[in-house]
Amino acid sequence: MPANNLPAPTRRLPEPKPRECPPTHSAPKSAPDPQTETVILLHGSGGSGASWRRISDALRPLCQIVAPDLIGYGGSPRWPAGTPLDLDAECRALYPVLPCCASPYHLVGHSYGGVVALHLALASPTRVRTLTIIEPVFFQALRHTGDLESFDQFCRIRDDFIEALARGEREPAIARFIDFWTGDGAWERMPLAVRDATLKIADKIVLDWRASFAANPNLDRLAALGPRTLLLCGDRSPKPMQRLVDALNHLMPGSERAVISGADHLLPLSHTQVVTNAIISQLHADAERRAR
Repeated sequence: MPANNLPAPTRRLPEPKPRECPPTHSAPKSAPDPQTETVILLHGSGGSGASWRRISDALRPLCQIVAPDLIGYGGSPRWPAGTPLDLDAECRALYPVLPCCASPYHLVGHSYGGVVALHLALASPTRVRTLTIIEPVFFQALRHTGDLESFDQFCRIRDDFIEALARGEREPAIARFIDFWTGDGAWERMPLAVRDATLKIADKIVLDWRASFAANPNLDRLAALGPRTLLLCGDRSPKPMQRLVDALNHLMPGSERAVISGADHLLPLSHTQVVTNAIISQLHADAERRAR
């Protein structure tokens, strides 16, 4: 299906309420049980589980929160140098933190964490009650919907980043990478300590991108996740990223797509309340589905 025939966004969010759902102070017909509901929050490249702190704090009255550090970030061990990384390895590293006894859970992922979340959901679809993915870097979605222009733009960003690192141009490489995602001058505006920390994990970002480009799941299994999936993106995010979310919305019939006004790729940090409300709406929708 040509990219320009993709469906229009289902909603645009000027306020922090991405879906018509019961307000948190009301008594909906069915509500999540804090003792039995678990939400897994997966961060993006360069982040850590701590990236979700404000969202985690807001969600704790409703559910159990697990916000792990993905491989090579936060307190997790570094991946062995020279060893290819794939999404299977990322998921295996998460198994110890998942609820025991095959219990179900809600899954949320941002950027690289979004494609890891998608891979995890595809591996164990019966365990995932809801899936909320925020600008996931599932690049093959663009190829499957015929948007080769956007796919090629991501390929150029990837190749420029990797080749510049190989030439030893570490800071220019990461600066262009950050500016692509969050706007011109974003790197220069970052505190020096944050820049230093980002430079140190540039090699893991390369592994993340390679693993993301290699992700190419079965489309029928992907489509089956649609009715329980909410896709979020910012209207100030790179156009290829917005088109990727369009494409994934098309590949997952029944999924909802919400555009957050004024947000760029870092919307879980900049629009915390909007993302929190989106997750809460997913919890309520699931509770009502199971109560029918």
